[in-house]
Amino acid sequence: MDSAPAFRVLRGDPEDAELAALVAVLAAQASPPPAAPARSAWSPLAAPTWRTSTLR
Repeated sequence: MDSAPAFRVLRGDPEDAELAALVAVLAAQASPPPAAPARSAWSPLAAPTWRTSTLR
């Protein structure tokens, strides 16, 4: 298995904090966004259901 680096610094001499910030940004871009939580049927923003059928 070839363990080639994912990226390399071509110029300059980054400090540890700068390199860590770059890795954090790249890792955040690579991960999928979190799934949205399911909305409760009791939420006032939920679609009309049996709970609201008597209000018409």
